[in-house]
Amino acid sequence: MSDERSKYAILLSGGKDSNYAILLFNRKTGKMPCCAITVKARENDMLFHYENVKWTELQCKSMGLPWIFTESLEDGLKEAKEKYEAEGIITGGILSNYQKKRFESIAEKFKMSVYSPLWGVNQEEYMMQLVKDGIKYMIVKVAALGLGKEWLGKIIGVEETIELINLSRKYRFNPSFEGGEAETFVIKSPLYKKTIVIKQFEIVWQKDSGIYLIKDATLE
Repeated sequence: MSDERSKYAILLSGGKDSNYAILLFNRKTGKMPCCAITVKARENDMLFHYENVKWTELQCKSMGLPWIFTESLEDGLKEAKEKYEAEGIITGGILSNYQKKRFESIAEKFKMSVYSPLWGVNQEEYMMQLVKDGIKYMIVKVAALGLGKEWLGKIIGVEETIELINLSRKYRFNPSFEGGEAETFVIKSPLYKKTIVIKQFEIVWQKDSGIYLIKDATLE
């Protein structure tokens, strides 16, 4: 791993996809993003994760990345361009054409390129590979038939991934959760110098969906 900075900013939600996109970018270029942009998403926002988004700050600290916590993607890109000379953005998009076109449209306004290393991957193969490559994450939201309360806060390894893939086949949801079936939060990556440890949390369950709210966390 090199600490050398690139001219690309990462759109960081805190989840597995954006974190894995950083790892793939680092492998390809030998460099780290110039900064991370996290948007203060509104509930039910189709572009950004909502739950636990503020805790991405710990991920950035663990990677030594400057963190931009912003009200809108436009504001974040403007700051990244002015303060860190960003010329492009990295996204963790896999399947959503809406998300892809929206990111590309906003980036075009700032004359920035878009790098999406996960776009179009085989979802089942991807879910196995990211775990094998050292991305350690937990599920912090479930909203799909087949995903019950028992998954909230569960750390996902190879065995859990196999179970999730089998459930996705049975209940016909996207195995990578690209359709919003679940949301994730990464606690460890090969690029992290420290691990995120959850100290306090709250589980909120309503009908057939629920969230794992991180109340307190630290780096150890």
